[in-house]
Amino acid sequence: MSFDVFVSDDGTYIVGKAHAPLTRDLAQQMAKEYAKLIASTGIRLVLNDVRGAKNSMGILNEYEFAYRDVASLGIPRNIRSAIVSDAGDSSHNFQETVARNSGYSVKVFHSMEQAVEWLLAGP
Repeated sequence: MSFDVFVSDDGTYIVGKAHAPLTRDLAQQMAKEYAKLIASTGIRLVLNDVRGAKNSMGILNEYEFAYRDVASLGIPRNIRSAIVSDAGDSSHNFQETVARNSGYSVKVFHSMEQAVEWLLAGP
């Protein structure tokens, strides 16, 4: 499998770790797993660890994923999601913009500590 999805050790957020470049298909697979964990745990905080996994979706797929796929896969709008990418990797920045414009609270970070701090700080 090219990704892992699990609950953090302290049980406060869901972690998704991509092990391959982020395509729309991979993002859909991860979102399905997020939806299952959100439904079963009630956890509304998601940490997307895409370090080492550049975004290769492209503009059209970014829009389709944000505006069609995410809601149809059962991801509620009241989640808070941090994306952690490598320093110097700006390939995920447009994903933040499109997700925010579609009504989701998403922010890109280059530091795991800052991402977790933001997630836990709340709205």
